[in-house]
Amino acid sequence: MLHSDKEIDRIIWEAIADSDARSDFICYIIHSPNGAAHLAEAREKMMKATQAMTPAVKYLKAVMAIRDLADKGDPCATFHMGKIYSLGIGVVRDVAQAVEWYEKAMKLDEARAFSNMGWFYQEGTGVEKDPVKAFELLTHAGNDGVQSAKTASGTMLLKGEGCEKDVETGIKRIEEAFEAGYLNAGNHLADIYFEGTWVPKDVEKSHAWLQRVAEAGDEKSMAMLGYRLIAGTHGKQDIDAGKMWMQKAVDRQYHPAFLWFASLYRKGLGVPQDTGRMIALLQQGVAAGSAECGQALEQVLKERGVATNRPSTLQ
Repeated sequence: MLHSDKEIDRIIWEAIADSDARSDFICYIIHSPNGAAHLAEAREKMMKATQAMTPAVKYLKAVMAIRDLADKGDPCATFHMGKIYSLGIGVVRDVAQAVEWYEKAMKLDEARAFSNMGWFYQEGTGVEKDPVKAFELLTHAGNDGVQSAKTASGTMLLKGEGCEKDVETGIKRIEEAFEAGYLNAGNHLADIYFEGTWVPKDVEKSHAWLQRVAEAGDEKSMAMLGYRLIAGTHGKQDIDAGKMWMQKAVDRQYHPAFLWFASLYRKGLGVPQDTGRMIALLQQGVAAGSAECGQALEQVLKERGVATNRPSTLQ
């Protein structure tokens, strides 16, 4: 069963909202409970925080409150204790404790605990690697609404990992996850059809899936599709469409898009070499808050013999 994170989100934000420690907001961003209501505010407060290197003291208070709920048998809180220790959010990372909390959450029928333990068994993290157990847990979680787990179990079916190989069912599961709103499933399908390892290679299908993800609003996929179509790196070239998708990603302030678009103009890959356009894109990226664009711009100007000072926003 999937449980709401609304109460977890409330507990955390009430604990850290007035903090002046950057680490508290970094923890919140990493934790990102489902439906986290304060991510934009957390990013803003993180940038303005006066204490940059102090521990996440107020976040630890939130962790203690979540633990109190978990000790009372709350399934969602129990799952989040596993997540907190798995990622080391506000505490020292402790995979053994994460496993204990996830196993408790599984007994309380928290679907995400089945999912995360499935990945633990798949990778051998905190438990002995066991593909069969991994497939069992990921399938359970997928059937219970965790679409990332459904995608993972579908991929295992393609490979015959921990289960009997069944390409048709595997593809179907990944498609179902996409239709249920898990956009990254579409990216997986794009890769699957381009690689042609488990299904016949189909460049058109690969691009069609990536475009579906982009059309659904995923900025990363917009930028990836734009780059591929401009550069022609994935078997198909449509420079005008590529520019359109890349510009959409730039307009949405997806930081890597500025860098990728600029690199095309620098290399003359699919477009004429244009140093002015390249610099303009990097400057736009800097204005959008991209440290990577700042570093790239500094390097370009240095190569051209222009003295620079790093913008204060990128320190």
